[in-house]
Amino acid sequence: MQFQNKAAANAQIRPGADVEIEIKLRGEPDSLKRVFSGAPIRDRATGRAATRRLDNVYYDTADQRLRARGLAFRVRKDGRRYYQTLKSDDAEGLAAYRGEWQNPLRTGEPNLTLMPEGGRAALDGAIDPDDLRPVFATRVRRTVQRVETTDHAGRSSLIEAALDFGGIEANGTKLPIAEVELELLEGSPEALYALALELDALAPLRLETRSKSARGYALAAGAPPAWHRAEPPALEAEAKVDQAIQSVLRNCLQHWCANEAAALDGSDPEGVHQMRVAIRRLRSAFSVFGRLIDPVQRARLSDEAKTIVSGLGPARDWDVFLSELLAPVRAARPNDAGLSRLAAAAEAARQKSYARARAAIETRTYTRYVLQLGRWIEGSGWRDQPTERGVAWLDRPIVEFATHTLSKRQRKALERGREFAQFSAEERHRLRIALKKLRYATEFFEALYPRKHTRPYLAALKDLQDALGHLNDVAVAQRLIDSLVGERDGAADGDGLRRAAGLVLGWHARGVADREPAILGAWQEFAEHTQFWR
Repeated sequence: MQFQNKAAANAQIRPGADVEIEIKLRGEPDSLKRVFSGAPIRDRATGRAATRRLDNVYYDTADQRLRARGLAFRVRKDGRRYYQTLKSDDAEGLAAYRGEWQNPLRTGEPNLTLMPEGGRAALDGAIDPDDLRPVFATRVRRTVQRVETTDHAGRSSLIEAALDFGGIEANGTKLPIAEVELELLEGSPEALYALALELDALAPLRLETRSKSARGYALAAGAPPAWHRAEPPALEAEAKVDQAIQSVLRNCLQHWCANEAAALDGSDPEGVHQMRVAIRRLRSAFSVFGRLIDPVQRARLSDEAKTIVSGLGPARDWDVFLSELLAPVRAARPNDAGLSRLAAAAEAARQKSYARARAAIETRTYTRYVLQLGRWIEGSGWRDQPTERGVAWLDRPIVEFATHTLSKRQRKALERGREFAQFSAEERHRLRIALKKLRYATEFFEALYPRKHTRPYLAALKDLQDALGHLNDVAVAQRLIDSLVGERDGAADGDGLRRAAGLVLGWHARGVADREPAILGAWQEFAEHTQFWR
């Protein structure tokens, strides 16, 4: 799923625009009531708060063609009135940027022929109206208050704050809803983050990174929260570097937050993996644009992200050990009791690591950092204290900067790998890190170049990175096993674990040797690949 669209590139929202930008915060009901009635909303209120009941039924086809296209369609009962709404790019993440088209109905039955032009274009003939059927429902008691804010530069924004209590219902099960939703009506998205930070200061709140429709579909399917891969930022060739910084950083933050729910759930290892990848992409973006950003700002934001990603590392390391290193050995020796005991000990260690990862995500520090980062991105914070290089680059075309950056990183990677065949494991690890940074930079800018040129280059880079990644996984396994066996020294099963550990490491040491020709071939293919940006 892609987390950046053209609507999201608009820095300001105007009245009547067919785009919805919102942030959701969840918490204990008493905390939510306290922040909703607190000074940040109360003292800036325009008019009186209104409370009403909203009953929504979400529709899709039997094979969920709307969901597959990133669309959510509902019919809402608001008092005695009915409305149908189509939302596009219903991605999960922090600040949701969605197309939204709504029109009134006479009854509670959907009628796609009445949909506004933009909604009909988004549907693009995807469904026959007769194919629609209810999937799930939401029932919410909503209190709404409009808030007018003014930033330090005197710019005003209008925000609709909504306090929602209720639930999502599907297949006889119910998921509670307790959240404050902040929707931008006019002004800058930065104002949403600023208000969210003020509310969080009043009581502990958590980010709600999934839309009600995403939660509803998961509930209806009995599925855990979905994980998401990143898609390239939707950069356009005529964009300036300044616009590209915002698009790339926003894309990274959306990818990060879109995987938060899956990481917290922990039932699919890809949740933690993708969240970790997203934070590393963010830190790589800070590196790509680093010399254009005030070094104090860059160091603070990047270092805090590093702290968070380090809290996810052990969970990911145990996932890889169990699924990619231990599993094939157990498959070859299914009756080995020592391997079974090693698997049980590793699983216990993984569960402890996941508990620590969840604890890191659930801290108040984490929530405030993500909101502060979002505010900095939406407010183009790099312009507050631009570096000399930033002044020279920010208003130039991004294509020029991309060509310069990719050439520089490619050259460094080739220089670092000049004696690749003779490299030690540590030297190959350092090269792998350089290649990972090159790959992230390439993916940030790939929309600027023809796909037929970028895809082969990225495929060669990925093959090499994967080959070197396996070497690193084996090295990490040694460290994990040492810690695991060390904890059992003197225990009754200590010798059995040590023997099983030696078997796993020996198995993969042989595999590393067998892969050497393929690794050398992958390096050679990459080194000879055409630089598509020239």
